[in-house]
Amino acid sequence: MKKPAEKTDAFLEFMVDWQANETEVMQYAENEAGKAGNALEKTMAQVIGLEARKRCLMQQMIVESVRKEAAHLDPEEVDSLVSHINRLLESEGKELPLAQDALEKSELFLPRYLLSYLVSDIKKGNGLLRQFADELKSATIATSVSSKIYPDTE
Repeated sequence: MKKPAEKTDAFLEFMVDWQANETEVMQYAENEAGKAGNALEKTMAQVIGLEARKRCLMQQMIVESVRKEAAHLDPEEVDSLVSHINRLLESEGKELPLAQDALEKSELFLPRYLLSYLVSDIKKGNGLLRQFADELKSATIATSVSSKIYPDTE
């Protein structure tokens, strides 16, 4: 039987290399934010760093779920996670019309661009979170009892 790609050294090497790149981006963004001469430059450097940090956190979860312990959720944990996601979606559902209204009223380039970025980010994130919540409800996820601890492959 073929083992999943995630269990191969090549996959883990790819993930570790990708994570190292994201770490470099975070460090670069932090350094540039500290040297920034104006608020926009500083803010954009911080945003770039936060985006890299988000990806790095998810990459680490993938690596740990392969190297150490498989991700697992019992039914109550699935319900809790879906509840957290729904709470965020509800909150952002209130924010989105406000952001869209501000965007429609905006006339200056920079506020308009940043507002369009935020609106787009909220919509994209909401779509991904809705999909994740829906798939969680029907996915087969190991329970705490059936999860497997994998030997370190380092």
